[in-house]
Amino acid sequence: MRARGYKPFGTNLEQNALLDQIIEAAKPGTVGVFDLDGCLFDTRIRLVTIFHEFASVKGAEGRYFAFAERTDFTDWDLKKPLRKYGMPESDIDAIFKEFIEFWRVRFFSDEYVAWDDPMPGATDLVQACYDKGMDIVYLTGRDHNMRAGTEAAIRRCGFPYDIERTVLFTKPSFNMEDTAYKMDALEEISKIGTVVVSIDNEPANINSMSERFSDALCVHIETDHSFREDRPDAHIPRLRSFYRTTWPHAEDSDFLE
Repeated sequence: MRARGYKPFGTNLEQNALLDQIIEAAKPGTVGVFDLDGCLFDTRIRLVTIFHEFASVKGAEGRYFAFAERTDFTDWDLKKPLRKYGMPESDIDAIFKEFIEFWRVRFFSDEYVAWDDPMPGATDLVQACYDKGMDIVYLTGRDHNMRAGTEAAIRRCGFPYDIERTVLFTKPSFNMEDTAYKMDALEEISKIGTVVVSIDNEPANINSMSERFSDALCVHIETDHSFREDRPDAHIPRLRSFYRTTWPHAEDSDFLE
């Protein structure tokens, strides 16, 4: 099943139980491996900011970009919000190459990643795991040039960091393929302790993690992911969010909907 997009307050009793299971796995000597983009972090604020900035630069020509809201982004198709608000397809085609270049240098930048918001409940989950003795590994496909902004966002959002038993892995080069990089990094991560939990929104990544650590609780969080055709393996449990049914603003979300 393809991911259905962000539902940050989507929850149900099964999800409560899975979140409890993740925390129960945390013990001294264990390691939790957490992805960032589309997992612990909601990156859509970056998209909205860039869309609005492009609108301000282009004036009337870019007016449709100004309408974009966070909820408009359900996957990696950046043309969807423009179509939603009625921008003619010919106009989208005429301006989109210019926009993609504008977007690329900002979305993958140290400055803009610093603005990311945490997924509701993500900070609580990671902190709970840390408090029980788990080593926390943030394993991201972001490269070293985005590291300072990433660290700023981790600190601002209250995730455990800059203390013992926490580490951030970033790619040496932007051009490195994410899954291959993450699998290479696992060799070093495995020296930290026993990997018992991994959460990622990219199916290829969580499938590879599950193959590498067959005894770990590897979880797919269903937000957005790349256009690759990979699907999460059938045995891999999934989260709709990090939210719980008893919290304010909880939205019922059947995993089979």
